[in-house]
Amino acid sequence: MSDQSEGWNLPKSWNRRVLKDWEIDRLLTDLEARTRKRYRQNTRKDLLLGLLCGYGIKKISKDLHKDNGVVRAGLSNIYRDIETLTEEPNYSVKSSNLVYVLERYGYRRGCVASVANYRRIPSNLPAPTYTQFVGREEEMETLLQRLSLNHAAHMITVHGIGGVGKTALVLEAARLCLKASCENLADASKFEAIIFTSAKQQELVPNRIFQRQQGQRNLRGIFREIANTLDDVTIIQSPPSEQFDRVRRSLSRQRSLLIVDNMETIDDRDEVIDFLYNLPVCVKVVITTRERMALLPISLQNLPLNDGLQLIQQQAKEKSITLNEQDSKDLYARTGGIPLAIVYALGQVSSGYSLTSVLTQLALATGDVASFCFEQSVQGIIEQPPHQLLMSLAIFPDFPLQAAVAEVAGLTAAPDCVNLGLGRLQELSLITHNQKTGRYEMLSLTREYALAQLAADPNFEKEARERWVKWYLDFAHTYAGEDWEKLIYYNKLEEEHGNLRAVLYWCKDQGYYEQVRDLWLLLNHYANLYADWDERLDWLQWLIEESKRRYEWSSFVKIAIRKSWLLIRECSEQSLKEAEEILQETWVLRHHADLCVQADLAESIVRLQIRYKNYENARHWLNIEEELVHEAHLDQYKHIRYFIPVLYHRAEIFYKEGQYAEAKALFQQAMQSAEQIKWHRVINSAQNWLADIAIREGDRFAAQQLLIQGLAVAQSHKNKRRLARYQRSRAYWEKKWGSPEETQKFAIKAIDSFEHLGMTLDAEEMQFLLNCS
Repeated sequence: MSDQSEGWNLPKSWNRRVLKDWEIDRLLTDLEARTRKRYRQNTRKDLLLGLLCGYGIKKISKDLHKDNGVVRAGLSNIYRDIETLTEEPNYSVKSSNLVYVLERYGYRRGCVASVANYRRIPSNLPAPTYTQFVGREEEMETLLQRLSLNHAAHMITVHGIGGVGKTALVLEAARLCLKASCENLADASKFEAIIFTSAKQQELVPNRIFQRQQGQRNLRGIFREIANTLDDVTIIQSPPSEQFDRVRRSLSRQRSLLIVDNMETIDDRDEVIDFLYNLPVCVKVVITTRERMALLPISLQNLPLNDGLQLIQQQAKEKSITLNEQDSKDLYARTGGIPLAIVYALGQVSSGYSLTSVLTQLALATGDVASFCFEQSVQGIIEQPPHQLLMSLAIFPDFPLQAAVAEVAGLTAAPDCVNLGLGRLQELSLITHNQKTGRYEMLSLTREYALAQLAADPNFEKEARERWVKWYLDFAHTYAGEDWEKLIYYNKLEEEHGNLRAVLYWCKDQGYYEQVRDLWLLLNHYANLYADWDERLDWLQWLIEESKRRYEWSSFVKIAIRKSWLLIRECSEQSLKEAEEILQETWVLRHHADLCVQADLAESIVRLQIRYKNYENARHWLNIEEELVHEAHLDQYKHIRYFIPVLYHRAEIFYKEGQYAEAKALFQQAMQSAEQIKWHRVINSAQNWLADIAIREGDRFAAQQLLIQGLAVAQSHKNKRRLARYQRSRAYWEKKWGSPEETQKFAIKAIDSFEHLGMTLDAEEMQFLLNCS
């Protein structure tokens, strides 16, 4: 069916007149039978135009030239019909331009490939700048759904910071729609016209930012682009007051897709939005903007890691750049997964710059990427509350809560300014509010730019940093402390883990000893038992040295006790020796501390003696500890808190000596006391010892019940040391009553946990059990 004169038995009379309805119906029926497809009623127009071309211009001319009168009348009728069908101006189609007009609408002599190809789809989409579109599957699916005929959306917005890929996503969706329209595919929505307008004023290329000279920056420019794409000169030739109606009429003649790119840089935005709102329902409008608009928004963030790495490898391959896995990850981290920054960076590398220098350049606030992505958005809020909030947000390495940001920005007393300011930053796509966590999030590249802005305002930075430190000290006073008082709040500390560490490091770099001391003493218990801070000993050593230098002996005693606790837990020969030296020095200075702190110091010496297996010596120090507790004349709750360690360590000594009945009685007494003050860690720990005693005494069921209950509690409390010891006890239970496979499983888990905690002796004990299994 590539040639209309082959395969169709057409009466010659059809060449000289417009086909009647019944004749077209018969032809459509024949076409459906041949192709086994059903065509809609509006196919009539395309089919007739295709027949005129497909039957052959030469054949028509030859038949008509048999009679000069018939020639003139027949051609005139054909020309008028073509004008009607193609919507060309009256009497504009002549013998001199007949072929041109037909071919402009997508028809070729002797070619009727398919009904869908009879008509060209007017479109001005720019050529893609990539070989393959990477990522954005979810956003693409959402956009295509909203472009479908079945979706009620008339206007759709795609928003995000500069360079995040808004235009690329929309153009890729439009190309899919164009392909579906031209080839009659079901992959995407079909349009009869696709028009792209852009108010983009700048383009970022590897060497510079250049200013665009062309663009549709106002309503008249958009009208001009619509007119050019639809080839409707009457729009531009009309007076300005009539152009709006002419554009509406021109767009309403077909199902159209209109893209308005970079809405934020359009000069007369209100007029443009008013125009877009009043377009007919057959027109779908997609707007890209850096500012959030309440028009079915699709928000674009940075590319996820896998998609970002895929884009990096694609761009590297196209530019003949070799990148190893670590180079790719470094580039992703520095660009924050912003597509434009990735493309720009690799363009720079392709131009001869080293990857190291390019990565350094990306972080500069004065660099091309930062200027392109953020400068335009930030310029409008300089020296206003949104700018203060943006710089304050950048201080937090982990996403903060609104209360923290407001405090650091110095706007706590102005809640309306905070709400409006954060709202404005979200509108500009500089931050996002995570509804699930309640925190404000910022892309890494945005943070780098905001930090540079902060550094450029040293007075504000100094005040903001001081408020930042104060806020976290107050936070630690509220939620940190010992776990017998604050266990239920430790999840709050975990959420602020990264920010708390950042405060400590900044204060240390500034030489703010008092702030580091106060914050660390509050966080120490949480950091040792529930967190994963490998540098704890380093912090404690720095504080010891600073407290000595300042002759601040009361703080020195507290800090030394905490360091000895870690060294004893490590239990290597060297660490125990170091702990002994520290405790001897500290005991001499004990009178600088109160009796409760002295009792803690005596407990550390007890623990050291137990590790040395000097049980008599340990009992001597337990007596000293007990005397100190009594001398302190504490209230009931505090007395219970400081007397529990005496009971606990006496029970531990009995266990080590094999006196299980005595140990069991004291551990149960310690548990009962701990229950009075809800000291859950001690309850859980004593339960572990009771399970070990049950294993030693051969009470299989009791041991199993204690281990199941205790292990679940240790896991829920995220106490890594206690969890490791339960895993060790479970390995012993499996060794005695269970299977070799389960013994090995729990022993390996315990070894990994002990090694991670630096508890080398405990890890060696488990390895011995594993070797004997």
